[in-house]
Amino acid sequence: MRYKPVNLELPYYEYEEFKFDENISEAECKAEFRFERGDIERLADVLQLPPTFTCPQGSVCYRIEGLCILLRRLAYPCRYSDTVSRFAKPVPVLCMVSNIVLNYIFDLHHHRITTWNNSILNPFAIQQYSDAVSDKGAALNNWFGFVDGTVRPICRLGEHQWLVYNGQVLFLMGLLDICSVL
Repeated sequence: MRYKPVNLELPYYEYEEFKFDENISEAECKAEFRFERGDIERLADVLQLPPTFTCPQGSVCYRIEGLCILLRRLAYPCRYSDTVSRFAKPVPVLCMVSNIVLNYIFDLHHHRITTWNNSILNPFAIQQYSDAVSDKGAALNNWFGFVDGTVRPICRLGEHQWLVYNGQVLFLMGLLDICSVL
């Protein structure tokens, strides 16, 4: 029996090759990647991305294209098949490139998010930040929060519905991360 892949047979070869400088307007760049064109190039420099990424099966992707694949994937929940027309690559390659770029960034910069930064997160600085938030009218004077703003659909509730009702027909729950300063 002949092997049949489970991925959709999308005609990626019929689409125009991804060329960051030529194919994408400033508005498309902002809408699809949530960054302006110049900011994406700067981001690639700041993240110290290599000139190319090579997938295990041999596909090669330039750094700006790899970063754009990752940014598109992170900008809004979408399937890899939704990005085939933009990047002219098959779904497995888009997946590999996205994972390789993400792993590269994490491997190089994970210490920035996994290590406590005493220079900006010391008790005195946190208290100053908490005081500044409180001075702007916060309900509590010993809290500060980072509002994510992510809204996730939830099932229709019968009991305690008022806790998550946002005034629309849809029932959504906003996620909020808050830190307490003791």
